[in-house]
Amino acid sequence: MQLSRAEFEARYTAGTLRIALIGMSNIGKSYTAMRLATHYDMSLIEVDKLIWEDLGQSSMDDFAAWQGHPYSKGYNEREAQSIALETKATTKALRTQSHNPLLDTTGSVIYTSQAVLDRLKTQYYTIHIRASENAVNRLKIQYFKQPKPLIWAGYYKDIDGKTPSESILDCYPKLLAARAKAYSAIADHTLESSFILNPDIGIADIYEALKPAS
Repeated sequence: MQLSRAEFEARYTAGTLRIALIGMSNIGKSYTAMRLATHYDMSLIEVDKLIWEDLGQSSMDDFAAWQGHPYSKGYNEREAQSIALETKATTKALRTQSHNPLLDTTGSVIYTSQAVLDRLKTQYYTIHIRASENAVNRLKIQYFKQPKPLIWAGYYKDIDGKTPSESILDCYPKLLAARAKAYSAIADHTLESSFILNPDIGIADIYEALKPAS
């Protein structure tokens, strides 16, 4: 949903501003959403939390352990189930009536149903937190160090002579590049991950950067 700067500010004042953050898992969406909701008059909606609660789990770690890695037995079936759960949870989140809703989407929101994506594009001011060049290595390390459920969508391949973990590290950049294109296709505005994670950048600066240029 394209907005002018004046429309952004007027909607925020009226409590009707709808913002959705999209981007790769571990890119900084949840951290940024939490900071914005803490400092500004916004209602945070965490889609990942809706999913793992629906599964009867108590944490993101439990959700990640349930889904497993793309080389795990039964992963393809769990991946399909996870996409269905994400579509259901995102649909629920989009229907939530709240004051200035701030949607912290899953990294794989781009794989949800077309109806969800259409609603996201038409009803929410969507901001892509784009992985800066120096973020790729960090994201690969965090995939194992701080696991989150990840939809591979066919981008994982076993590589001859390499372990499954080594194959993941080689395949990850291709997944990241494909997702970057998909995120950009539905985004109204883009912020670099190096900007939002810069410790010298205050939340007021980030809030101003969210706004349309004119």
